[in-house]
Amino acid sequence: MVSTQDQAAPPEPGPRHGHTKPSRPWLVTAAVAAVYLALSVLANRGAWTQGIAHSIQTSGGNDVPEEIWFLAQTPWVLLHGHNPFVNNWLNTPVGVNLMDNTTMPLLGIVGFPITLLFGPIATYNVLIDLAIFASALSFFVMARRFVTWWPAAFVGGLAYGFSPFTAATGNGHLFLLFQAVPPLVIYFVDRCLRPPATSPWWSGVAVGLCFVAQFYISTEVFASLVVMTCIAVVVGGGYVLLKHVALDRQRLLTLAGCAVMITALGAGYGAWVAVAGPHHITGPAQPATAIAGVTIDPVGLVVPTLDQRFTLGHTTLGNSLVALRDPNWNIVDDSPVENGSYVGVPLLIALIVAAIMLRRKRLALFCTVMAAAALVLSLGSHLHVDGHRTGVPLPFIVIEHLPLLNSSIAARWVTYFWLFAALLLALLLDAVYEHVAANDRLGKMGGMATSGIVALVVLLPLVPAWPYAAAPAAVPAWFTGGARALPVGSAALVYPLASSTNDSSMLWQAVANMQFRMPGGFAVIPGPTGANTFGGQASPLEGALAQCEGGATSVPAFPAEDVRAQLRGWHTGTVAVVPSAPGAGCAAALFTGALGKPQREGGVLVWPRLDAAN
Repeated sequence: MVSTQDQAAPPEPGPRHGHTKPSRPWLVTAAVAAVYLALSVLANRGAWTQGIAHSIQTSGGNDVPEEIWFLAQTPWVLLHGHNPFVNNWLNTPVGVNLMDNTTMPLLGIVGFPITLLFGPIATYNVLIDLAIFASALSFFVMARRFVTWWPAAFVGGLAYGFSPFTAATGNGHLFLLFQAVPPLVIYFVDRCLRPPATSPWWSGVAVGLCFVAQFYISTEVFASLVVMTCIAVVVGGGYVLLKHVALDRQRLLTLAGCAVMITALGAGYGAWVAVAGPHHITGPAQPATAIAGVTIDPVGLVVPTLDQRFTLGHTTLGNSLVALRDPNWNIVDDSPVENGSYVGVPLLIALIVAAIMLRRKRLALFCTVMAAAALVLSLGSHLHVDGHRTGVPLPFIVIEHLPLLNSSIAARWVTYFWLFAALLLALLLDAVYEHVAANDRLGKMGGMATSGIVALVVLLPLVPAWPYAAAPAAVPAWFTGGARALPVGSAALVYPLASSTNDSSMLWQAVANMQFRMPGGFAVIPGPTGANTFGGQASPLEGALAQCEGGATSVPAFPAEDVRAQLRGWHTGTVAVVPSAPGAGCAAALFTGALGKPQREGGVLVWPRLDAAN
């Protein structure tokens, strides 16, 4: 029978003891890291084979150019002495509050050497794979503290780092894909609380730095991590009080105090910018009604989506379970890229078995409760089953009414389910191995075979449908040539103007080394009331160009003098129209009537030196 009872003896000094201690533990970690890295490269293999410097992921839609822009702008503005949190390189001349956006400044800085050598497209492609790798490896390092058989931690790292949440999120959501921080928080807390314990001061600093790092990777994930940490404190504190567990409160308070102080110091200014800084939005980034359907459906636990390799013919149903919906609950657009809920029947059974068999182990009980809490939160504010609303209110209804959390997308909270489910799986495999290995007839080989079979059965249904689709990025030659010779910081209007429907110009601006400022933009930008518009307050010229992009052959009602006046108001030095863009002929005629005949350079129609003419 598998042991399910915590030992009454004092805790051992970590899992790397006894007969399972590797002779070269660093070699085991290096080998595991190599496997994780090789598997993570498969995710974006299409970009690697077609050229990481110029191949762009197509499955992420408009989010990919936006995120490439974010990765390019942070190091560039820092090197040139501008504020990386608020500037007007987008939506010029007004500007944009980048801390209200999915800016990822830390990843931009980490990836800057790649950007410098190969460009921002390469940075994005490399970071997609590194995010998956880092998430899996950080989980392995954390889980090694809780298991005696390291392959159990390895399998847990596969379940967490390569989960259906990862497979879905990798479609254009790099800021969500990097999930290496939550396991590290558990790692440093455990190092402080279990012998041989490290200094609570240094542990607190490490935990605080983890929160700061998460803040500058994704403020949305930072907020959910804070909430889940609070839930963990309540769950753990409740257990301590109920079971009268001896706990060094002074160490714990020191740890918590240091962590809070480091987090406040490191993220304080960025948080102020997001909440009260220039051009910040008021209210949620997205109203609750717009994202009400982007929540987990319980049926999705056993129905795969297009992000799984083995769909069993149920892809259509799986894709529809998480979707954007109108007020009448009709599907507007399937959102499988937000659906990371697929667990599969084998793993679901394994988790239930683990929760029952290991219920007397404190860590297993904690994982079970935390995984259940995360899953319930990911269901959203009201339960819906098989796409049908039940009207049953759920705890997330509180979160969606809290300031700073009221635009959080519930389906994304399932990442914490995967964190604790993967750890519970690792504990189960470890227990199975220990039980079978203790049998004189089966021995270690039997334990390895039994646990290996269980791991294979539960992980096989979760294999991602990689690689992500990729294609060469359509970047006109002018943006790698003439645009880079523009005066640094000058304003250039690029048609089509960046918007939520077409943000190609943001990609071109990033490839041009952020040499120029640009009106328009696909970003969280406040409108006249302060509410988010994803584009700011439209100007007459933007409206005219939108007519062109929408199919108009001309905009005769917009006078040439009004065009010139708008360009002067934007301090525009250059106008560039990409002829292959929808409505380019209409836009070119509009600018030709106001500015004269353009130059053709690098595949782009260019009206240069307008600031000198004005």
